[in-house]
Amino acid sequence: MGNNKLEWPKGKKFAFTIVDDTDNATIENIKPIYDLLHDLKLFTTKTVWVYPSRDRFSGECLQDANYLQFIKDLKNKGFEIGLHGVGSGDFTREEILKGLQLYEDFLGEKPSMHINHAQNSHNLYHGNRGGSKLLQWYAKRKAPNDSYYGEIKESKYYWGDWAKKNIKYTRGRTFEQINTLRQDPLMPYYDKDKLDSTNIWFSSSDGANVNLFNKLITEENVDQLVAKGGLCIVYTHFASDFYKNGKINEEFEQKIRYLASKDGWFVPASELLDYVIDQKGVNSPSQWYFTYLDLREILRNKLNRFFKVSR
Repeated sequence: MGNNKLEWPKGKKFAFTIVDDTDNATIENIKPIYDLLHDLKLFTTKTVWVYPSRDRFSGECLQDANYLQFIKDLKNKGFEIGLHGVGSGDFTREEILKGLQLYEDFLGEKPSMHINHAQNSHNLYHGNRGGSKLLQWYAKRKAPNDSYYGEIKESKYYWGDWAKKNIKYTRGRTFEQINTLRQDPLMPYYDKDKLDSTNIWFSSSDGANVNLFNKLITEENVDQLVAKGGLCIVYTHFASDFYKNGKINEEFEQKIRYLASKDGWFVPASELLDYVIDQKGVNSPSQWYFTYLDLREILRNKLNRFFKVSR
């Protein structure tokens, strides 16, 4: 499915980064994690909201003065700031565009990376309109009433024109394996069916909470990533028990220190993706390729559930 072997800058043996989903994030529950990452010189991507949450999710936003200063400090230290929608819940086009202007006013730049959030109506190509045509069919069977309208021009939630003009990277598929590029060797890429409102899509590896993150970055997995000269973009939620009861999860700290001790290239996600594009360009795969990826994951998930039930 393509050559995924790349040479990394400065002779580094592999590349690793993290995209942190802002759900439920506060200074209190994520700052210790970022202090650790900074000490280890692991520079990553942190997503944010502009507005306070309007639904079941909690977390601070850029309109919280102390949180804004924390985010600015992260940016100044070399971390990337990305967008997780303008907030958690439903926001109209007028609110979205105002929120994006606030983002630029607060941080001095437009976001170059966007990550869809949960059930936000302004998500782009999400739910029944996400993934390959096979996955869309599969999703419609499971959840026929998904309602996401970010790319629909007639919708009051439409902002696809702004996203197309300004957002460079959008997250797509997530895999359970550590070597993201080995799982999706043609990424980052254009999806010809989604070019009206997005540009370049990338995939990630699943570290959604502290347990999954620890499962992903075992010493064995890290050693394999190093040996293969691979690329890992972990998608996670640092607010999901990485820091609890006044201390960082011990297993996470041990494993992330082990990873940091290896000779890796540790830069934010957009910088890493920019480098990959410089090396091999931006692919524009066929629908057959996307179908292959999605069918493989559907089959994997069904087999995993089967073996769990069998045990």
